[in-house]
Amino acid sequence: MEKKSARLSRPETATPGWNIVEHEVLESRRQLRSRVNELIRLANSSTLTTGEIRQQLLLAVATFGPQLATQLVRSLHRDDYQERQSVVWLLTLLNDPATITPLQRMTGNKRIPRAIRLSASLALAGMGITAQTIDNHRRTRLYAIS
Repeated sequence: MEKKSARLSRPETATPGWNIVEHEVLESRRQLRSRVNELIRLANSSTLTTGEIRQQLLLAVATFGPQLATQLVRSLHRDDYQERQSVVWLLTLLNDPATITPLQRMTGNKRIPRAIRLSASLALAGMGITAQTIDNHRRTRLYAIS
């Protein structure tokens, strides 16, 4: 009798024989992407206030945890500039320190289109992470005592 591997495999089509863990992971990722797309759509809408958007963002963070911030950073790779602008605003509202390193990598990667690098830079600036603010934190202030 043939033993089945415990390894997660990606079947070609959805079959009842899927590994239940794989199915749950895929469904969770699908829900995360759907929620991020909904947040972007809400951010584009002029009917909601910043407080309401922040509340929706915090609910999504409570549901998905740090994966939400990662998905928002990935969402900067969009062709539509208005959607990118909404993602920048959401990242600024979220102000998650976990997004700083990936955004800094994006800004320095010349293989990424200029518009996306600019959006990553704008998100960092919105969070107060610019070269000037970093330099100000590194400086030590010397005082003369007389």
